Amino acid sequence: MSWMERPVGIDLGTTNSLCAMLDPSGQNLLLAEDARGRSIIPSLLAKDEKNEGLLSGYAAIDPRRDPRQSISSVKRKMGKRQTLELGAEQYTPEQLSAMILRSQRETMQAYLERKGLKELWGTGQVPNRQELGRAGQVPNRQELGRAGQVPNRQEIRVQRAVVTVPAYFDAPQIEATREAARLAEIELLALLQEPTAACMYYVWKRGLSDGNFLVYDLGGGTFDVSVIRCMLGEYQVLAIDGDNFLGGDDFDRRLADRLRQSLRDQGHALAEGLERPEDVSRFEQLVRVAKRAKEQLSSQPLVSIREQALFQDDEEEWVSLEYDLSREAFDEWTKDLVESTISCCLRALEQSQQRAQVALPDIDAVLLVGGSTRIPSVLKRVTAALCGEGKSRAQEPISESPDAAVALGAAIHAANLGGLRMGSELGPFRLHLYSPLGTQSQRFRLVGELEAEEDSASLDEVQTILLKNELGTTLGIETLHEGRRFRFSELRLEEEGPQRWVLELLSASGATLGEFSLPVHRSSALKQTGSALSNPTVLAKPIFLEVRRLGELERKELIGRGAALPASGRFTFYTADQSGAVVLTLLQNRFPIHTIHIETPRDLPIGTALSLLLEMDEKHVITVSGEVAGAAFEARVEAPPEEPLRDWAEVEQLLDEAEKLGKQLWGHDAFFYRRDVPNLLSSIREAARTDPDKLTVLVGRLESELEGLRGGIGELSPGVDRYRLLLDGVRRMVLRGEEVLGLGFEAWVERLDKMWSEAEAAYLAHDQKRWSRSYTQLQALYETLSQAESRFVSTNSAEHIAGLLRLARTLANRIEDRIANMVLPTQPELRRLRAKALREIELDYERSVVDELARLEANPVASAETRAHVEGLIGLQQTLLRRLDGIPSLGVVESQD
Repeated sequence: MSWMERPVGIDLGTTNSLCAMLDPSGQNLLLAEDARGRSIIPSLLAKDEKNEGLLSGYAAIDPRRDPRQSISSVKRKMGKRQTLELGAEQYTPEQLSAMILRSQRETMQAYLERKGLKELWGTGQVPNRQELGRAGQVPNRQELGRAGQVPNRQEIRVQRAVVTVPAYFDAPQIEATREAARLAEIELLALLQEPTAACMYYVWKRGLSDGNFLVYDLGGGTFDVSVIRCMLGEYQVLAIDGDNFLGGDDFDRRLADRLRQSLRDQGHALAEGLERPEDVSRFEQLVRVAKRAKEQLSSQPLVSIREQALFQDDEEEWVSLEYDLSREAFDEWTKDLVESTISCCLRALEQSQQRAQVALPDIDAVLLVGGSTRIPSVLKRVTAALCGEGKSRAQEPISESPDAAVALGAAIHAANLGGLRMGSELGPFRLHLYSPLGTQSQRFRLVGELEAEEDSASLDEVQTILLKNELGTTLGIETLHEGRRFRFSELRLEEEGPQRWVLELLSASGATLGEFSLPVHRSSALKQTGSALSNPTVLAKPIFLEVRRLGELERKELIGRGAALPASGRFTFYTADQSGAVVLTLLQNRFPIHTIHIETPRDLPIGTALSLLLEMDEKHVITVSGEVAGAAFEARVEAPPEEPLRDWAEVEQLLDEAEKLGKQLWGHDAFFYRRDVPNLLSSIREAARTDPDKLTVLVGRLESELEGLRGGIGELSPGVDRYRLLLDGVRRMVLRGEEVLGLGFEAWVERLDKMWSEAEAAYLAHDQKRWSRSYTQLQALYETLSQAESRFVSTNSAEHIAGLLRLARTLANRIEDRIANMVLPTQPELRRLRAKALREIELDYERSVVDELARLEANPVASAETRAHVEGLIGLQQTLLRRLDGIPSLGVVESQD
């Protein structure tokens, strides 16, 4: 059976998905269509009650169906270790995305079969083997079927694809997409970031020359922005930013919430939240109404929503909706969403300026991608912020098939990467062409590789390849090179238009073993598709290794944000303990994505060097290898880690705030921070992969700690409660006696009142600079008074001993809390290592602290002997706390830079 196969580009979208292909001649881009001519297919899945299977796309749309029996926006769940219920079955996000990908492939397959080979070649003519050469050199008529027709056994296959992903996808989401392609039985050529794919299409379609482009991609569920430089057909991504949870769906839900509130105001019994299944079902129906209204507002200033008997409320009354919605009101309700996208654009431009000196004035064109860019307020705001005089060189944004641009660009990249595969009826051979079959100029190059379908022995018989034109004239003869590759470099197409060539496979004796018919095409209107060597994929979020430096856990950057893929780096680290293991934890930003545990001798000297090689390919596959103490290790980072129940992006922002705050504190504030916060950070990172329920608790603790140190949301930092607490401490110290630090009672009252008056004025004026200065002055006073007071306290007094015992009890409670809430890793070897150390600390605490502290509390005698016992106990507790501090870093390597 003869066949041909061209790789496709698939836009696996949150709301809709599309599939496209560049025809073999390179002239036309083809968008797959279903039987009704629709190319934009909803990324929707539903339970097929009749056949007990799943429906996808338009077949899954049924207004009568309970929304709980369908699933949309699967893309937002990619990378999460969770299952989604559909009917009585449970599915992972990867499985559901695989069904969408498979449906896209099948839609393209059926579409190509309907079009037939004639349109697919892009030449308007079908290769006719009868005219290819002289008798005896081509198949006879019986092999061809009826005269003038393509062999009836011709088959069009869809097997390979480039699948697109948001530029801001992280490692778990990338891996989940790759797994979805595998489950869909698609040979994945590459994962291409969506803005880059769109840029490739715009350059191809508009014939744009070399330049700098800002791609603004607002889809159904995600927003991406990329700054891309195109030079000589190669694409370089200079910067990326975005939000994986911002898209047209959020506009719909914002409006749906307004509609629900309107119904509540009218007296309908509807809940505010989505706690119950019936609340979810009602809200999803309002989302559908909102989506239609939003789309109508793109072309008209006012929409009258009239929906009768939408659903029943909690009192079983039928709810009808009548609402007049203006574009101005919709724009006002969604203004913050649009502004969020502009903030992402400005951050991306800051990156590109730092990396390549490409700022907004250097941008040649602003390219709009995604159906949500049709929202008038989006277009207006993008134009105002990024285009025109004083901004970029673009006078206005360019919009060209914004819904399909990503899929079409992916198809161009797929053609560059994957070429064309063909199978022949004559012999068990497969032809893989890397060069296009179309050209603009007279000069033509044909590069390819001969492969075996089944019998590799037959492939060994092929020695040379003969290339002929439609008149049978020999154009060239090539001997197969190593790897069965061939190259015809000096070919010419004298005339424009389609021609038919044939590749004939010859044995050493000159016998014909097989042949392939090739329609080639020369056209001055042919568009450039770029270079197959172009490497447009970049890393959205940096890769770090958790290390110890100066005794503290830190992150060492291995591959930076914006690095072109593939990328690699070599590093040297050093062992920091003799725990019997080396632990390498990789993080993307602050989220742990993989942990490697390496057994080492317990007597391995501290400071032993460890070499590390990290490699990341264009599909975002990470490989780690290296050597320590003569033992080699290697690991591939594949599986997406456990995903926390709460939004990790919010947690990551909180960790970032905590680290920044720690660098600003000093004195007692710094002491309290170092005492509690670093261990919370370590526990949070571990719980992110192992215990989502505990993660929520730990994050709550961290929020409380930070709120005490820097104030709550909207407050100045530190918070006013923190200032008052510090001020009260100063008052207690200075108002005890007649004179402290040379000032009497009245003078201290006047000084503290003045300090508070100045601080209060700064706080009410929301003046962070003055407020910080006031707090720093008060903190310095507190530190000075604390040191002065300690010099005059009788260390053997009952009051001092009672204070020491209170401290000892506080430390005991802290130790017990730390032991009970220590988060251990899931990896068996690492868990055993740290669980053993934790149990040893627990036993030492029970043997040396519990009974002794109870005895001292029962009989707190004011004596030097008692003081010595309590101080010794406190020292032991502090040692136990330091040992607890060290558990999360057991086996972690040391960084010396």
